[in-house]
Amino acid sequence: MDQEEKQTNTENNQPEQNRPSQSGKRFGDLKQRLITSALLAVLYVGSILLTIFVSPYFYDAFVVFMMVMASMEFARAVSNKFAKTITGFVYATIVLGYTAFSVVHNLHGSGGITSFYGVLALVFIACIVYNMCSKKFTINNVISTLFVMIYPVTIMAYLLALNYLPLREYTPIAILFAFGVTTLVDSMAYFVGSIVRGPKLCPTISPKKTISGALGGLLGGIGGGLVIMAFANLGWFNCLPLSSNGVLNTLHFVFLGLGTAVFCQIGDLISSYIKRACGIKDYGTLLKGHGGFMDRMDGVIISAVFIFIYFTIMAML
Repeated sequence: MDQEEKQTNTENNQPEQNRPSQSGKRFGDLKQRLITSALLAVLYVGSILLTIFVSPYFYDAFVVFMMVMASMEFARAVSNKFAKTITGFVYATIVLGYTAFSVVHNLHGSGGITSFYGVLALVFIACIVYNMCSKKFTINNVISTLFVMIYPVTIMAYLLALNYLPLREYTPIAILFAFGVTTLVDSMAYFVGSIVRGPKLCPTISPKKTISGALGGLLGGIGGGLVIMAFANLGWFNCLPLSSNGVLNTLHFVFLGLGTAVFCQIGDLISSYIKRACGIKDYGTLLKGHGGFMDRMDGVIISAVFIFIYFTIMAML
């Protein structure tokens, strides 16, 4: 009999009044989740406001911090089931990648992401050469290291790039979509899924996710897009409408909200798939009720790719 069965039998043998209350436990989990969400909201909003009204380097520092925390948690997760990552090369990718991104963009006004991927290639080559000269690691360690260097680190370069869009006027909107809308998507998916429940979305990957929760997330994305549109129309946070045509402007924000919601949930499923492959429940424990930083950033970093591409195309039109 395993530990879980013993615990179940013990609970069943307890007097009914002494049994743990499921509703009480659920309320406690929700309370802790809300407290952590509030603290994350302060972190997000503080970084965004400082970026918009003081200096863009606050956002850069915030994203680099997230890169470090997410890569640390992800490297630990991968090492739990697969070959151990050579973390020094992961951190080198972050430091050198950001340096190259910043220098190239400040000198030429573009090419930041290309530079980051160039650093990825060079650091990967250095990792292989180091492995060839080392008796401690094998090619499997190099593969694990490359995985972490790409996901989440280098993909997060698109999150960084939202601060360096071709049209500076789009930056506040893009950042608000990346952090504000994805937070609303997660919250709506969680609450609607908890209340409505129903058929599972991908039971083999994430047993708790439901179709109703996914639809709630889509509604949250559209609603978030409309809220940001209201900010833009009022000129708040230095946001500007995306079109002078009212109908077209609304369509832009609705599509951005919907697309952000779709990619956010795809990112969440990718994260769940990797966690299941690594044999873990959460990437970390620092954020009570949410897991680790990577658990909060999984949808954000995938959404950032969509948001960056959308606004880059908009700037070219």
